[in-house]
Amino acid sequence: MLQDVDDAYTLYENPPTSLINLLYNPLILAHTAPHLSAHDRLSLASTSRSFRDLVTHTPGVFRHLDLTQVRTAQFDIDGIDRGGEVWRNVQLDENLTEDDFYSGPLRGIFSSIRRRNILQDVQTLVLDGLSVTAELCHEIIHDPSYSVRILSVRGAKNLNERRLCGSLQHACRPSRPEGMPRLKGLYIFGAPESKLPPMTASGVSSAAAVSAAAQISAGWNAKSQQALSSSLRSEGDEWYQKKGRIVTRPLVEEWANTLVDCHGIIAFDALPCSGPHHFNSPAYGKVRVPGSARHWAVATVALGGCAGCGAAPEGMTIHKDTPASHRPLLAPPPVLTSSIKAATTPQTGTGSISTNSFVARCLDCLRERYCTGCNKWWCEECYQTPTTAIELAETDVIIVDAEGGAWVQHEEQQSQPKIKARITKSCWECGSNCHDCIERTQRLCRGCCGGYCLVHNEGSTSTFCDWCSSRGRFLRHL
Repeated sequence: MLQDVDDAYTLYENPPTSLINLLYNPLILAHTAPHLSAHDRLSLASTSRSFRDLVTHTPGVFRHLDLTQVRTAQFDIDGIDRGGEVWRNVQLDENLTEDDFYSGPLRGIFSSIRRRNILQDVQTLVLDGLSVTAELCHEIIHDPSYSVRILSVRGAKNLNERRLCGSLQHACRPSRPEGMPRLKGLYIFGAPESKLPPMTASGVSSAAAVSAAAQISAGWNAKSQQALSSSLRSEGDEWYQKKGRIVTRPLVEEWANTLVDCHGIIAFDALPCSGPHHFNSPAYGKVRVPGSARHWAVATVALGGCAGCGAAPEGMTIHKDTPASHRPLLAPPPVLTSSIKAATTPQTGTGSISTNSFVARCLDCLRERYCTGCNKWWCEECYQTPTTAIELAETDVIIVDAEGGAWVQHEEQQSQPKIKARITKSCWECGSNCHDCIERTQRLCRGCCGGYCLVHNEGSTSTFCDWCSSRGRFLRHL
């Protein structure tokens, strides 16, 4: 009897911990809710009145909202201008605009969560790969009912980027109201994150676990996915650890002006090029470049220090010395916070300067001075390209003939040493490479005295290459 009383007293003093008691801890709830999908959070709220009050009345539960996997947000209909096929198959209101048609799924979701008083709590909104129009982005940026600080529309469909650039420039105008725009970061230039299928406890996807015959192959697929994820994480962050071409998709010309106008106000997952060829460069006019300066451009290539001096004329972007609003956003968007500082901080934030610094340039500023094989490059102070325009010197003479023709006679041109090109193109697939990469990948065939690439001409040997087996090579002798 006494033992039963002691057990009851112990149970009263230390009641069993339930899920609702755990989630009532704001720290646990703030670290748990962002990892749940919007459907899971709403399903949790529908289980009981206590959970409903917890989910709907606790600030921060819907701070991070990812709609990429929501079924009702998908838009799989082709364009409305393909012979009117879609218009004939559905009954549409005569007043329906093109924007309403393409943004209809997302507008329906936003209307639903607005009625539940959830929309004003969303600060990080991920719409990658969905049908997002420029008008909808304009509302997210300017409408006071939205509180979005970080927006991701990478790989969005039906997005008029020129109109979006106009909305961003208008939001960052000098006469904008104080505290505007609320948007502080926009992911748009990179590729959307690849979603892996959900895994069971054994590591096999839930879809493949149904069939016993597919478990072996699904197990190997799961191991491959895990290896791929770990390898991607080991590569590090773009711009800082991963060098080379970062922005690979084609861009409209308006993006260059937009990045310059929004610089320091809205952060993007790319930067405006600050090479000495552009007016916005700190090194403009300080180094020798061709006389015709270029206008703004988007930096698409991440580089380390110059191969000659280890630096850059415009300076290197160092993480600890650069404000957060002047650094590029790093993928993926942060989950546990909506601050730009967290979105622009690399994973190895305490690493060395060489791993936490980079030079961002456009392809025009790297012409004839960048190796696509090893990402080595030479700055304007260390290397003058052979095709650099020759400026007039004091000893040069302008000769004008009787018919009005004119040309420049360079008196000292013969005495100037000939510049040896450090970047050449020996393989069309490899692109422009330095001499070290060419020596490592290019070989000479003794059969036809032609060159071949070890990377792209598989099967070629030193005695028989693709040129030897090509009929077109022998037609030149006819």
